[in-house]
Amino acid sequence: QISQSLQSLTRQGMNDELIGLTAAFCAALSFGSYGVPMKGEAATRVDVDPLVFQSYKAFTVFLTSSILICCNNILADEENDVDYYNNWTFHKWSLLSDFTPWAFLSAILWVPGGTAGVYAVRRAGLAISVGIWSCVIVIVSFIWGVLIFGEKQKSGALGAVKTVSVLCIGLCGIAYFSSSEPESENTLNNSLNEVVDEATPLSPNEGGDNSTIEGEDQESLDFESFPHCGISPHSHQTLHLHLPPLISNTTIHVPKYHLGLFFAFLNGLLAATIMIPLHYAPPHSTQGVGYSMSFGIAAMIVVIFAWLLRWMVCAIQCRSVGKGYQSLPSFHFKDMLRPGMLAGLLYSIGNLSGIVSIQKLGNFMGYSLNQSSMIVSGLWGIFYYKEIPGLKNILGFILSSVIVFVGIILMGRDHQA
Repeated sequence: QISQSLQSLTRQGMNDELIGLTAAFCAALSFGSYGVPMKGEAATRVDVDPLVFQSYKAFTVFLTSSILICCNNILADEENDVDYYNNWTFHKWSLLSDFTPWAFLSAILWVPGGTAGVYAVRRAGLAISVGIWSCVIVIVSFIWGVLIFGEKQKSGALGAVKTVSVLCIGLCGIAYFSSSEPESENTLNNSLNEVVDEATPLSPNEGGDNSTIEGEDQESLDFESFPHCGISPHSHQTLHLHLPPLISNTTIHVPKYHLGLFFAFLNGLLAATIMIPLHYAPPHSTQGVGYSMSFGIAAMIVVIFAWLLRWMVCAIQCRSVGKGYQSLPSFHFKDMLRPGMLAGLLYSIGNLSGIVSIQKLGNFMGYSLNQSSMIVSGLWGIFYYKEIPGLKNILGFILSSVIVFVGIILMGRDHQA
């Protein structure tokens, strides 16, 4: 009887590992693809505001979670919470008893992080942005999982550090080769940078009509070559930040490409912490799709508050509530509804799969394995958006991807279930 119990526990552990790895694969595929519509033709044509795109994502997450929870409750009624298919249960979810306030913490981290991620993809590129925030997520997940939550590794903390080091070497290689450009294009990009800096709408128009014409010519050049040339519109422009007079009268000049890289780092920092509340939420609120539903509700509420805050800031700047409302960016429903909801649907699939992988494999292994999404985004960047030009850079990206897979395999073997 003891032997049968041990065999049953072993089979259950192997099934949990298989479910977790499958969920991690689905999460990587979804997370690696949901950024594609952010850089698509529709988003480029209207130059969509990052918070607008994030709002579409949040609404779709809420919508898909609602559909899933309805299906879950129907199955729960039919099965009466009886285990079947290898102890897979359907717990009937209730807003009053199963909603967890911990989801608000995840949403507070996700909304600004996701908005920063949209800006990063739009200004720096899909492959480089996902590569950067994936690397940050792996490192931060390691800190949370091993050093804080005490998740066990067969070779101890030193072995985990070695495994993460291999993984980060591959991720850094992916980020490097994703951002490299052939020497023949550097001169062209520098010349484009000079022209756009003179014509950027954020800088004073000292050149009269001629500078305006130059700006229009450059804008048309960008949109004719994008998205399949790898150069994002306005990515070579410089953002001019005028500091308040109380602080300083100086103006800070920040290239939008570099700002996009910083926002990619910020998104990774926040995204690595999104799933941490799962460790503190009551067990009944994280079963099945329960936490996903709580997260969808919290995300919509946080997005609404984000828009109210932005309206308040615009009203203060315009000194008028009405003018502040009129200065808010358009949602471009006709152009952005489908790509925005497609990105939200892919993110919802990745989010739900990520929750399952974390529950089955642990925070460190589960969320880190999800970050193989940068391989998927890199393939999009190579074959669709042409973000990685030159055979040398493509081969370097592939080699770095192999190193990442080696790190993932080492991580899987070293993980103690």
